[in-house]
Amino acid sequence: MLDPAVEDQGYASEVDLTFKFAIAATCFLVYDTLVHISDEASAPIVKYIWGGHQRWLKWTYVFVRHLPYLAQGSILTLTGKAQFDKGFTWTQTQCKDWITYQLAFNEALIIVVEGILIFRIYAMYNGNRSLTAIVLLLFVVEVTAMIAVLAVSIPDIEFTKECIITKTPDIFTSYWILSLSFETILFFLTLVKFFSSVSRRLGRQSILFLLFRDGTWAYAIIFLIMLTNILLYHIVRNPLAGLGFFWQLAIMSFAGAHVLLNLRRLAVGKIFSTGSPMLMDDSAPHFTPRFGHLDEGTESTDEGHVAVEMHDMKPSVTEFP
Repeated sequence: MLDPAVEDQGYASEVDLTFKFAIAATCFLVYDTLVHISDEASAPIVKYIWGGHQRWLKWTYVFVRHLPYLAQGSILTLTGKAQFDKGFTWTQTQCKDWITYQLAFNEALIIVVEGILIFRIYAMYNGNRSLTAIVLLLFVVEVTAMIAVLAVSIPDIEFTKECIITKTPDIFTSYWILSLSFETILFFLTLVKFFSSVSRRLGRQSILFLLFRDGTWAYAIIFLIMLTNILLYHIVRNPLAGLGFFWQLAIMSFAGAHVLLNLRRLAVGKIFSTGSPMLMDDSAPHFTPRFGHLDEGTESTDEGHVAVEMHDMKPSVTEFP
């Protein structure tokens, strides 16, 4: 049996490391926000986000970009108070409420980011109603199942006096698996559309290439952090189980915000660079769709120029996103 002093020292080190990981994730998110603030607020020609006409875009961007680091700050205040004020401890009820708040916000963030990814699929498949209905049905099933898992898991979650999760019931692992499985389906649909639409070479300035590129890196980093959380919460039975939670919030926020920002940057940038619907110049042949007919990809007869009629997009470039 370990000496109590050694055990206490190990516990303190685990809590401290988890706290540092949380701070690092928050700093990363704040840094990324500051670095790209000019893109959303004061770009040289247009305001990528606030210059659009859609309220849904603005509020979605605000949620995925700015609310996560505010939520992280509130959680850090909670854990920091109990960690650095040795005479203070949170009650079991208070910790349970804070844990519920953390997981509820994480679930809301996942829902919004996956909504953005679903919109990408809708755009790539030209608003195919049958496919969209199937994807939305799977989305509803996924969200319902995830909320049910949280409802069952939260009463059995164990935590420290700093309200850091140390042990979760076995069913909690399925929470991350559900989201990971659904996003894998979305990524598979992205791959299918991309490889079935390319005739010879896809222009790097095209909307479809952008959707594929962003879908790939977003899926990769989300997959990595969710897999990390699956392993940590399933295997670890101490404060280190929560090492990946703050990074989950940071990665989801990062991915969702940049997918929206990149789409808006490309759409608006092309309009202002040509003064007309998007015109993309490329020296070699490549897939050249009207965005409204991505599923009918045909090769351009003029191998030097590709016209993507952004005003034919549904929604149009001033509306997308």
